[in-house]
Amino acid sequence: MKKHILFIFSAVALIFGASISPALAVGSQPPSQEKKVQLSENQKAELKEIHKDILAKKKELIQKYVEFGMISKEMGDRMIQRYEHHYKMVEQNGFKMHHHRFHHKRQFNEKQPD
Repeated sequence: MKKHILFIFSAVALIFGASISPALAVGSQPPSQEKKVQLSENQKAELKEIHKDILAKKKELIQKYVEFGMISKEMGDRMIQRYEHHYKMVEQNGFKMHHHRFHHKRQFNEKQPD
């Protein structure tokens, strides 16, 4: 009985310790600084062309899924509307990427654990 209690206590302590360590490490990182980049008109035009190509391919893919019966026509239309709405938002934002905050606030240039 004592061995079982000791084992359970050790397991709880190990799990608690393992969950606290990464949280403390993330909190000690310095705040990141985002670059304010201004795109030229040529860069915006190039990004616009790429986004239009991606939108066209997504529409083509959804239409194939509808054709093959994988999704309904209504669902396909809703998906296409969603993609078109997203494209309009990206265009209004000047084709700048929206930087999502990571759950643990990791940066792209930080080395990922193996």
